[in-house]
Amino acid sequence: MRIQHNIRAMNADRQLGMTEGILGKSAEKLSSGYKVNRAADDAAGLSISEKMRKQIRGLTQASANSEDGISMIQIADGALTEVHDMIDRCMELSVQVSNGTNSAADRQKIQDEIDQIITEIDAIKERTKFNEIQVLKGIGVYAPDRVVRTLLPVGSLPDWVDCPAIDMENEVDGKTVLSETYKGSYAASMDFKDYSADTKQDLYGKGFSTTCCTCDKFYCVEFTAGTGAQPPVQSGNSYVFKLGIDDIHSASDLIDAILDLTKDSNGVPGHPAGHYTRLEKDPTNPNKLWVYDERPGTPYNTKMDWGLFAAGVMYEKEVRIPGSHEEPLQVALQVGADTGNQMVLKMATISSHALGIDNIDVRGGYIYEKQVVRTSKGKYRRLMVQVSGADQAIKAFGKAKDKVSAERSRLGAYQNRLEHTVKNLDNVVENTTASESRIRDTDMAREMVLYSNRNILLQSGQAMLSQANQSSQGILSLLAG
Repeated sequence: MRIQHNIRAMNADRQLGMTEGILGKSAEKLSSGYKVNRAADDAAGLSISEKMRKQIRGLTQASANSEDGISMIQIADGALTEVHDMIDRCMELSVQVSNGTNSAADRQKIQDEIDQIITEIDAIKERTKFNEIQVLKGIGVYAPDRVVRTLLPVGSLPDWVDCPAIDMENEVDGKTVLSETYKGSYAASMDFKDYSADTKQDLYGKGFSTTCCTCDKFYCVEFTAGTGAQPPVQSGNSYVFKLGIDDIHSASDLIDAILDLTKDSNGVPGHPAGHYTRLEKDPTNPNKLWVYDERPGTPYNTKMDWGLFAAGVMYEKEVRIPGSHEEPLQVALQVGADTGNQMVLKMATISSHALGIDNIDVRGGYIYEKQVVRTSKGKYRRLMVQVSGADQAIKAFGKAKDKVSAERSRLGAYQNRLEHTVKNLDNVVENTTASESRIRDTDMAREMVLYSNRNILLQSGQAMLSQANQSSQGILSLLAG
Protein backbone atom coordinates (compact mmCIF):
# COMPACT_ATOMS: atom_id res chain seq x y z
CA MET A 1 0.00 0.00 0.00
CA ARG A 2 1.29 3.44 -0.92
CA ILE A 3 0.43 6.91 0.28
CA GLN A 4 2.58 9.06 -2.05
CA HIS A 5 0.39 8.42 -5.11
CA ASN A 6 -3.27 7.47 -5.30
CA ILE A 7 -3.24 5.94 -8.78
CA ARG A 8 -6.82 4.69 -8.65
CA ALA A 9 -8.11 8.12 -7.68
CA MET A 10 -6.03 9.80 -10.39
CA ASN A 11 -7.44 7.43 -13.02
CA ALA A 12 -10.98 7.94 -11.80
CA ASP A 13 -10.50 11.71 -11.81
CA ARG A 14 -9.15 11.65 -15.38
CA GLN A 15 -12.04 9.58 -16.62
CA LEU A 16 -14.47 11.81 -14.76
CA GLY A 17 -13.01 14.93 -16.41
CA MET A 18 -13.39 13.40 -19.86
CA THR A 19 -16.97 12.45 -19.15
CA GLU A 20 -17.77 15.96 -17.88
CA GLY A 21 -16.32 17.51 -21.08
CA ILE A 22 -18.35 15.23 -23.32
CA LEU A 23 -21.45 15.79 -21.21
CA GLY A 24 -20.95 19.58 -21.45
CA LYS A 25 -20.79 19.45 -25.25
CA SER A 26 -23.87 17.25 -25.31
CA ALA A 27 -25.73 19.73 -23.11
CA GLU A 28 -24.63 22.57 -25.44
CA LYS A 29 -26.00 20.73 -28.47
CA LEU A 30 -29.27 20.04 -26.72
CA SER A 31 -29.68 23.63 -25.53
CA SER A 32 -28.64 25.32 -28.83
CA GLY A 33 -30.24 22.88 -31.22
CA TYR A 34 -27.01 22.75 -33.27
CA LYS A 35 -24.57 19.87 -33.33
CA VAL A 36 -21.95 22.19 -34.89
CA ASN A 37 -21.52 25.15 -32.54
CA ARG A 38 -17.88 25.88 -33.31
CA ALA A 39 -15.42 24.99 -36.06
CA ALA A 40 -13.83 22.33 -33.85
CA ASP A 41 -17.10 20.39 -33.72
CA ASP A 42 -16.96 19.67 -37.51
CA ALA A 43 -14.52 21.77 -39.52
CA ALA A 44 -15.56 20.48 -42.96
CA GLY A 45 -19.23 20.44 -42.06
CA LEU A 46 -19.07 24.06 -40.86
CA SER A 47 -17.56 25.20 -44.18
CA ILE A 48 -20.21 23.41 -46.23
CA SER A 49 -22.98 24.66 -43.96
CA GLU A 50 -21.92 28.30 -44.24
CA LYS A 51 -21.86 28.10 -48.05
CA MET A 52 -25.35 26.66 -47.97
CA ARG A 53 -26.51 29.41 -45.60
CA LYS A 54 -25.19 32.04 -48.01
CA GLN A 55 -27.06 30.42 -50.87
CA ILE A 56 -30.26 30.06 -48.86
CA ARG A 57 -30.34 33.69 -47.81
CA GLY A 58 -29.43 34.92 -51.30
CA LEU A 59 -32.07 32.77 -52.99
CA THR A 60 -34.69 33.80 -50.44
CA GLN A 61 -34.06 37.45 -51.28
CA ALA A 62 -33.99 36.64 -55.01
CA SER A 63 -37.45 35.12 -54.63
CA ALA A 64 -38.63 38.34 -52.97
CA ASN A 65 -37.03 40.34 -55.80
CA SER A 66 -38.93 38.28 -58.35
CA GLU A 67 -42.17 38.89 -56.47
CA ASP A 68 -41.46 42.62 -56.63
CA GLY A 69 -40.91 42.31 -60.38
CA ILE A 70 -44.27 40.56 -60.74
CA SER A 71 -45.92 43.37 -58.82
CA MET A 72 -44.34 45.98 -61.11
CA ILE A 73 -45.53 44.09 -64.19
CA GLN A 74 -49.05 43.80 -62.77
CA ILE A 75 -49.20 47.57 -62.23
CA ALA A 76 -48.06 48.22 -65.81
CA ASP A 77 -50.45 45.64 -67.22
CA GLY A 78 -53.35 47.12 -65.27
CA ALA A 79 -52.64 50.53 -66.77
CA LEU A 80 -52.33 49.06 -70.26
CA THR A 81 -55.66 47.31 -69.81
CA GLU A 82 -57.24 50.71 -69.35
CA VAL A 83 -55.35 52.09 -72.36
CA HIS A 84 -56.74 49.18 -74.36
CA ASP A 85 -60.26 50.14 -73.37
CA MET A 86 -59.65 53.78 -74.29
CA ILE A 87 -58.28 52.87 -77.71
CA ASP A 88 -61.32 50.67 -78.29
CA ARG A 89 -63.54 53.64 -77.50
CA CYS A 90 -61.55 55.82 -79.91
CA MET A 91 -61.92 53.16 -82.59
CA GLU A 92 -65.67 53.09 -81.95
CA LEU A 93 -65.86 56.87 -82.26
CA SER A 94 -63.80 56.83 -85.47
CA VAL A 95 -66.18 54.34 -87.03
CA GLN A 96 -69.10 56.45 -85.85
CA VAL A 97 -67.73 59.67 -87.34
CA SER A 98 -67.14 57.91 -90.68
CA ASN A 99 -70.89 57.72 -91.19
CA GLY A 100 -72.25 60.40 -93.50
CA THR A 101 -75.24 61.12 -91.22
CA ASN A 102 -73.08 63.15 -88.82
CA SER A 103 -73.21 66.92 -88.96
CA ALA A 104 -70.17 69.17 -88.47
CA ALA A 105 -71.25 69.72 -84.84
CA ASP A 106 -71.45 65.95 -84.30
CA ARG A 107 -67.94 65.46 -85.67
CA GLN A 108 -66.65 68.22 -83.40
CA LYS A 109 -68.16 66.53 -80.33
CA ILE A 110 -66.59 63.23 -81.32
CA GLN A 111 -63.24 64.96 -81.87
CA ASP A 112 -63.50 66.54 -78.39
CA GLU A 113 -63.99 63.13 -76.77
CA ILE A 114 -61.11 61.61 -78.72
CA ASP A 115 -58.86 64.52 -77.64
CA GLN A 116 -59.74 63.93 -73.99
CA ILE A 117 -59.05 60.21 -74.26
CA ILE A 118 -55.67 60.84 -75.89
CA THR A 119 -54.82 63.36 -73.16
CA GLU A 120 -55.68 60.74 -70.53
CA ILE A 121 -53.43 58.16 -72.20
CA ASP A 122 -50.50 60.57 -71.82
CA ALA A 123 -51.56 61.24 -68.21
CA ILE A 124 -51.60 57.50 -67.44
CA LYS A 125 -48.01 57.27 -68.63
CA GLU A 126 -47.00 59.96 -66.12
CA ARG A 127 -49.03 58.64 -63.18
CA THR A 128 -48.38 54.89 -63.38
CA LYS A 129 -45.65 54.23 -60.80
CA PHE A 130 -44.19 51.39 -58.74
CA ASN A 131 -42.10 52.48 -55.77
CA GLU A 132 -41.99 55.99 -57.35
CA ILE A 133 -40.64 54.54 -60.62
CA GLN A 134 -42.63 55.53 -63.70
CA VAL A 135 -43.00 52.14 -65.34
CA LEU A 136 -44.60 53.31 -68.60
CA LYS A 137 -42.35 56.30 -69.23
CA GLY A 138 -39.10 56.08 -71.13
CA ILE A 139 -35.85 56.79 -69.34
CA GLY A 140 -34.38 59.16 -71.93
CA VAL A 141 -34.86 60.93 -75.22
CA TYR A 142 -31.28 60.60 -76.47
CA ALA A 143 -31.51 57.46 -78.60
CA PRO A 144 -31.17 56.82 -81.37
CA ASP A 145 -28.87 59.70 -82.26
CA ARG A 146 -28.44 61.32 -85.64
CA VAL A 147 -24.85 61.44 -86.85
CA VAL A 148 -23.79 64.55 -88.74
CA ARG A 149 -20.56 64.16 -90.70
CA THR A 150 -18.47 67.27 -91.18
CA LEU A 151 -17.47 67.38 -94.87
CA LEU A 152 -13.84 68.06 -95.66
CA PRO A 153 -12.31 68.50 -99.13
CA VAL A 154 -9.92 65.89 -100.53
CA GLY A 155 -7.88 67.44 -103.32
CA SER A 156 -10.65 69.15 -105.25
CA LEU A 157 -14.38 68.75 -104.78
CA PRO A 158 -16.11 65.86 -106.60
CA ASP A 159 -16.77 66.32 -110.28
CA TRP A 160 -20.43 65.44 -110.93
CA VAL A 161 -21.77 64.17 -114.24
CA ASP A 162 -25.46 64.46 -115.05
CA CYS A 163 -27.51 61.46 -116.06
CA PRO A 164 -30.35 61.53 -118.62
CA ALA A 165 -33.68 63.00 -117.50
CA ILE A 166 -36.15 60.86 -115.57
CA ASP A 167 -39.84 61.51 -116.09
CA MET A 168 -42.26 61.63 -113.15
CA GLU A 169 -46.00 61.57 -113.73
CA ASN A 170 -48.38 62.77 -110.99
CA GLU A 171 -51.66 60.95 -111.03
CA VAL A 172 -54.90 61.59 -109.10
CA ASP A 173 -57.67 59.02 -109.40
CA GLY A 174 -56.08 57.59 -112.53
CA LYS A 175 -55.70 60.94 -114.32
CA THR A 176 -52.34 62.55 -115.07
CA VAL A 177 -52.39 66.07 -113.65
CA LEU A 178 -48.69 67.03 -113.79
CA SER A 179 -45.53 65.82 -115.52
CA GLU A 180 -42.10 66.59 -114.06
CA THR A 181 -38.54 66.00 -115.20
CA TYR A 182 -35.65 65.22 -112.82
CA LYS A 183 -31.91 65.02 -113.26
CA GLY A 184 -29.60 63.24 -110.90
CA SER A 185 -25.92 62.46 -110.43
CA TYR A 186 -24.67 59.06 -111.43
CA ALA A 187 -20.86 59.26 -111.23
CA ALA A 188 -18.27 61.32 -109.38
CA SER A 189 -14.54 61.92 -109.54
CA MET A 190 -11.99 63.20 -107.06
CA ASP A 191 -8.78 64.87 -108.18
CA PHE A 192 -5.80 64.37 -105.84
CA LYS A 193 -3.52 66.70 -107.83
CA ASP A 194 -2.62 68.66 -104.67
CA TYR A 195 -1.33 65.54 -102.89
CA SER A 196 2.40 65.59 -102.12
CA ALA A 197 4.89 64.70 -99.42
CA ASP A 198 4.36 68.16 -97.93
CA THR A 199 0.55 68.04 -97.89
CA LYS A 200 -0.14 64.40 -96.95
CA GLN A 201 -0.33 65.23 -93.24
CA ASP A 202 -3.40 67.36 -93.99
CA LEU A 203 -5.23 64.14 -94.89
CA TYR A 204 -4.68 62.37 -91.54
CA GLY A 205 -8.09 61.43 -90.17
CA LYS A 206 -9.83 62.50 -93.38
CA GLY A 207 -10.98 60.69 -96.48
CA PHE A 208 -14.01 60.19 -98.69
CA SER A 209 -17.19 58.14 -98.70
CA THR A 210 -19.59 56.66 -101.23
CA THR A 211 -22.98 55.03 -101.05
CA CYS A 212 -23.76 51.75 -102.76
CA CYS A 213 -25.50 51.89 -106.12
CA THR A 214 -28.13 49.28 -105.31
CA CYS A 215 -28.51 49.01 -101.53
CA ASP A 216 -28.01 50.96 -98.31
CA LYS A 217 -24.32 50.10 -97.82
CA PHE A 218 -21.86 52.94 -97.17
CA TYR A 219 -18.10 52.80 -97.93
CA CYS A 220 -15.62 55.05 -96.13
CA VAL A 221 -11.91 55.38 -97.00
CA GLU A 222 -9.97 57.07 -94.21
CA PHE A 223 -6.35 58.21 -94.47
CA THR A 224 -4.20 57.70 -91.37
CA ALA A 225 -0.63 58.14 -90.20
CA GLY A 226 1.66 55.13 -90.52
CA THR A 227 1.93 52.65 -93.35
CA GLY A 228 -0.11 49.80 -94.75
CA ALA A 229 -3.81 49.05 -94.95
CA GLN A 230 -6.09 47.73 -92.24
CA PRO A 231 -8.82 45.14 -92.91
CA PRO A 232 -12.20 46.81 -93.45
CA VAL A 233 -14.36 47.15 -90.34
CA GLN A 234 -18.12 46.83 -90.76
CA SER A 235 -20.29 48.93 -88.46
CA GLY A 236 -23.98 48.55 -89.24
CA ASN A 237 -24.31 49.33 -92.94
CA SER A 238 -20.92 51.04 -93.17
CA TYR A 239 -17.59 49.59 -94.26
CA VAL A 240 -14.59 51.61 -93.05
CA PHE A 241 -11.28 51.12 -94.91
CA LYS A 242 -8.19 52.69 -93.29
CA LEU A 243 -5.01 53.41 -95.25
CA GLY A 244 -1.65 54.53 -93.84
CA ILE A 245 -0.13 57.06 -96.25
CA ASP A 246 3.29 57.88 -94.75
CA ASP A 247 5.04 55.83 -97.45
CA ILE A 248 2.87 57.10 -100.33
CA HIS A 249 4.45 60.09 -102.06
CA SER A 250 2.35 60.77 -105.20
CA ALA A 251 -1.31 61.12 -106.11
CA SER A 252 -1.08 58.23 -108.60
CA ASP A 253 0.38 55.90 -105.96
CA LEU A 254 -2.31 57.02 -103.52
CA ILE A 255 -5.07 56.06 -105.97
CA ASP A 256 -3.40 52.70 -106.62
CA ALA A 257 -3.32 52.08 -102.86
CA ILE A 258 -7.01 53.01 -102.56
CA LEU A 259 -7.93 50.58 -105.34
CA ASP A 260 -5.91 47.81 -103.70
CA LEU A 261 -7.46 48.62 -100.32
CA THR A 262 -11.01 48.27 -101.67
CA LYS A 263 -10.53 45.09 -103.71
CA ASP A 264 -13.13 42.36 -103.40
CA SER A 265 -12.68 38.76 -102.22
CA ASN A 266 -11.65 37.75 -105.76
CA GLY A 267 -8.87 40.34 -105.83
CA VAL A 268 -10.65 42.78 -108.17
CA PRO A 269 -9.34 46.28 -107.24
CA GLY A 270 -11.71 49.15 -106.44
CA HIS A 271 -14.66 46.81 -105.88
CA PRO A 272 -15.65 47.31 -102.18
CA ALA A 273 -17.57 44.40 -100.63
CA GLY A 274 -18.15 42.96 -104.10
CA HIS A 275 -21.05 45.33 -104.78
CA TYR A 276 -21.78 47.23 -108.01
CA THR A 277 -20.08 50.39 -106.75
CA ARG A 278 -16.73 50.66 -108.53
CA LEU A 279 -13.63 52.81 -107.99
CA GLU A 280 -11.28 53.32 -110.95
CA LYS A 281 -8.32 55.49 -111.94
CA ASP A 282 -9.03 57.91 -114.77
CA PRO A 283 -7.25 56.53 -117.87
CA THR A 284 -6.22 60.01 -118.98
CA ASN A 285 -5.45 61.57 -115.59
CA PRO A 286 -3.55 59.39 -113.09
CA ASN A 287 -4.37 61.87 -110.30
CA LYS A 288 -8.16 61.43 -110.64
CA LEU A 289 -10.29 58.71 -109.04
CA TRP A 290 -13.73 57.84 -110.45
CA VAL A 291 -16.60 56.32 -108.46
CA TYR A 292 -19.49 54.90 -110.46
CA ASP A 293 -22.13 52.21 -110.92
CA GLU A 294 -20.68 49.17 -112.68
CA ARG A 295 -23.84 47.22 -113.48
CA PRO A 296 -23.59 45.49 -116.89
CA GLY A 297 -25.00 47.02 -120.02
CA THR A 298 -23.49 50.41 -120.76
CA PRO A 299 -20.21 52.33 -120.25
CA TYR A 300 -19.55 53.45 -116.71
CA ASN A 301 -20.21 57.14 -117.34
CA THR A 302 -23.76 56.63 -118.62
CA LYS A 303 -25.38 53.97 -116.51
CA MET A 304 -26.04 55.33 -113.00
CA ASP A 305 -29.71 55.11 -112.10
CA TRP A 306 -31.44 58.26 -110.93
CA GLY A 307 -31.50 58.87 -107.20
CA LEU A 308 -29.53 55.78 -106.16
CA PHE A 309 -25.97 57.00 -105.80
CA ALA A 310 -23.94 59.82 -104.35
CA ALA A 311 -20.27 60.33 -103.57
CA GLY A 312 -18.65 62.88 -101.34
CA VAL A 313 -15.92 63.51 -98.80
CA MET A 314 -15.82 61.73 -95.49
CA TYR A 315 -16.22 63.18 -92.03
CA GLU A 316 -13.36 64.38 -89.85
CA LYS A 317 -15.41 63.89 -86.70
CA GLU A 318 -18.88 62.79 -85.70
CA VAL A 319 -21.29 65.09 -83.90
CA ARG A 320 -24.14 63.26 -82.20
CA ILE A 321 -27.41 65.14 -82.07
CA PRO A 322 -29.98 63.76 -79.61
CA GLY A 323 -33.00 62.25 -81.26
CA SER A 324 -36.58 62.47 -80.11
CA HIS A 325 -37.10 58.75 -79.56
CA GLU A 326 -37.99 57.66 -76.04
CA GLU A 327 -36.36 54.42 -74.94
CA PRO A 328 -38.46 52.09 -72.74
CA LEU A 329 -37.51 51.69 -69.09
CA GLN A 330 -35.37 48.60 -68.53
CA VAL A 331 -35.36 47.02 -65.07
CA ALA A 332 -32.71 44.45 -64.11
CA LEU A 333 -34.04 41.99 -61.52
CA GLN A 334 -31.57 40.01 -59.42
CA VAL A 335 -33.19 36.56 -59.53
CA GLY A 336 -30.32 34.47 -58.19
CA ALA A 337 -27.71 34.38 -55.44
CA ASP A 338 -24.71 34.87 -57.72
CA THR A 339 -23.34 37.62 -59.94
CA GLY A 340 -24.97 37.69 -63.35
CA ASN A 341 -28.19 35.98 -62.23
CA GLN A 342 -30.31 38.78 -63.63
CA MET A 343 -33.45 39.09 -65.72
CA VAL A 344 -33.99 42.33 -67.64
CA LEU A 345 -37.55 43.60 -68.01
CA LYS A 346 -38.17 45.92 -70.95
CA MET A 347 -41.21 47.88 -69.88
CA ALA A 348 -43.70 49.48 -72.23
CA THR A 349 -43.48 53.07 -73.42
CA ILE A 350 -47.04 54.24 -73.91
CA SER A 351 -47.87 57.76 -75.07
CA SER A 352 -49.95 59.26 -77.84
CA HIS A 353 -46.75 60.00 -79.77
CA ALA A 354 -45.39 56.46 -79.34
CA LEU A 355 -48.74 55.01 -80.41
CA GLY A 356 -49.00 57.33 -83.43
CA ILE A 357 -52.29 58.91 -82.34
CA ASP A 358 -51.10 62.37 -81.27
CA ASN A 359 -52.31 64.12 -84.44
CA ILE A 360 -55.70 62.52 -84.96
CA ASP A 361 -58.38 64.74 -86.53
CA VAL A 362 -61.63 63.06 -87.56
CA ARG A 363 -63.42 66.29 -88.47
CA GLY A 364 -61.77 67.01 -91.80
CA GLY A 365 -62.74 65.90 -95.25
CA TYR A 366 -60.43 64.10 -97.64
CA ILE A 367 -56.67 64.40 -97.62
CA TYR A 368 -54.10 63.13 -100.09
CA GLU A 369 -51.74 60.25 -99.33
CA LYS A 370 -48.77 60.05 -101.70
CA GLN A 371 -47.54 56.76 -103.12
CA VAL A 372 -44.61 56.54 -105.57
CA VAL A 373 -44.36 53.51 -107.86
CA ARG A 374 -42.21 52.62 -110.86
CA THR A 375 -44.02 51.51 -113.98
CA SER A 376 -43.04 48.68 -116.30
CA LYS A 377 -41.78 51.24 -118.81
CA GLY A 378 -39.22 52.56 -116.32
CA LYS A 379 -41.10 55.74 -115.50
CA TYR A 380 -41.91 56.85 -111.98
CA ARG A 381 -45.53 57.53 -111.12
CA ARG A 382 -46.73 59.40 -108.05
CA LEU A 383 -50.28 58.35 -107.09
CA MET A 384 -52.40 60.72 -105.02
CA VAL A 385 -54.97 58.68 -103.10
CA GLN A 386 -57.85 60.40 -101.33
CA VAL A 387 -58.22 59.33 -97.70
CA SER A 388 -60.57 60.82 -95.11
CA GLY A 389 -59.50 61.92 -91.65
CA ALA A 390 -61.80 59.30 -90.12
CA ASP A 391 -60.24 56.56 -92.25
CA GLN A 392 -56.81 57.68 -91.10
CA ALA A 393 -58.00 57.57 -87.50
CA ILE A 394 -59.34 54.03 -87.86
CA LYS A 395 -56.03 52.93 -89.30
CA ALA A 396 -54.02 54.74 -86.60
CA PHE A 397 -56.08 53.40 -83.70
CA GLY A 398 -55.89 49.90 -85.15
CA LYS A 399 -52.09 50.10 -85.19
CA ALA A 400 -52.08 51.60 -81.69
CA LYS A 401 -54.15 48.70 -80.37
CA ASP A 402 -51.79 46.20 -81.98
CA LYS A 403 -48.84 47.90 -80.30
CA VAL A 404 -50.49 47.92 -76.87
CA SER A 405 -51.42 44.25 -77.35
CA ALA A 406 -47.81 43.44 -78.19
CA GLU A 407 -46.57 45.30 -75.10
CA ARG A 408 -49.07 43.52 -72.84
CA SER A 409 -48.15 40.18 -74.39
CA ARG A 410 -44.47 40.76 -73.62
CA LEU A 411 -45.23 41.82 -70.05
CA GLY A 412 -47.43 38.76 -69.59
CA ALA A 413 -44.61 36.52 -70.78
CA TYR A 414 -42.30 38.22 -68.27
CA GLN A 415 -44.79 37.57 -65.47
CA ASN A 416 -45.16 33.90 -66.36
CA ARG A 417 -41.39 33.51 -66.42
CA LEU A 418 -41.02 35.22 -63.04
CA GLU A 419 -43.69 33.02 -61.49
CA HIS A 420 -41.75 29.95 -62.64
CA THR A 421 -38.59 31.57 -61.27
CA VAL A 422 -40.19 32.07 -57.84
CA LYS A 423 -41.37 28.45 -57.70
CA ASN A 424 -37.93 27.17 -58.61
CA LEU A 425 -36.18 29.44 -56.12
CA ASP A 426 -38.50 28.38 -53.32
CA ASN A 427 -37.89 24.73 -54.18
CA VAL A 428 -34.12 25.20 -54.16
CA VAL A 429 -34.29 27.06 -50.82
CA GLU A 430 -36.36 24.28 -49.27
CA ASN A 431 -34.05 21.48 -50.37
CA THR A 432 -30.88 23.38 -49.56
CA THR A 433 -32.26 24.14 -46.07
CA ALA A 434 -32.92 20.43 -45.55
CA SER A 435 -29.34 19.63 -46.58
CA GLU A 436 -27.93 22.30 -44.28
CA SER A 437 -30.07 21.01 -41.42
CA ARG A 438 -28.65 17.52 -41.76
CA ILE A 439 -25.16 18.94 -41.41
CA ARG A 440 -25.69 21.45 -38.62
CA ASP A 441 -28.85 20.73 -36.61
CA THR A 442 -28.92 18.48 -33.54
CA ASP A 443 -30.80 15.19 -33.70
CA MET A 444 -32.50 15.78 -30.36
CA ALA A 445 -33.62 12.17 -29.76
CA ARG A 446 -30.22 10.68 -30.46
CA GLU A 447 -28.42 13.37 -28.49
CA MET A 448 -30.75 12.88 -25.50
CA VAL A 449 -29.91 9.17 -25.43
CA LEU A 450 -26.21 10.01 -25.45
CA TYR A 451 -26.73 12.68 -22.80
CA SER A 452 -28.44 10.20 -20.47
CA ASN A 453 -25.70 7.66 -21.03
CA ARG A 454 -22.98 10.22 -20.29
CA ASN A 455 -24.84 11.45 -17.24
CA ILE A 456 -24.82 7.91 -15.83
CA LEU A 457 -21.10 7.67 -16.58
CA LEU A 458 -20.58 10.95 -14.75
CA GLN A 459 -22.36 9.71 -11.64
CA SER A 460 -20.47 6.41 -11.82
CA GLY A 461 -17.17 8.22 -12.14
CA GLN A 462 -17.94 10.38 -9.14
CA ALA A 463 -18.72 7.24 -7.08
CA MET A 464 -15.51 5.52 -8.19
CA LEU A 465 -13.48 8.61 -7.34
CA SER A 466 -15.00 8.57 -3.86
CA GLN A 467 -14.15 4.85 -3.44
CA ALA A 468 -10.60 5.44 -4.64
CA ASN A 469 -10.14 8.17 -2.08
CA GLN A 470 -11.44 5.83 0.68
CA SER A 471 -9.04 2.98 -0.24
CA SER A 472 -6.08 4.62 1.51
CA GLN A 473 -7.86 4.85 4.84
CA GLY A 474 -6.64 1.33 5.72
CA ILE A 475 -3.08 2.64 6.19
CA LEU A 476 -4.23 4.59 9.25
CA SER A 477 -5.23 1.29 10.89
CA LEU A 478 -1.75 -0.06 10.35
CA LEU A 479 -0.16 3.06 11.75
CA ALA A 480 -2.45 3.03 14.84
CA GLY A 481 -1.64 -0.64 15.63
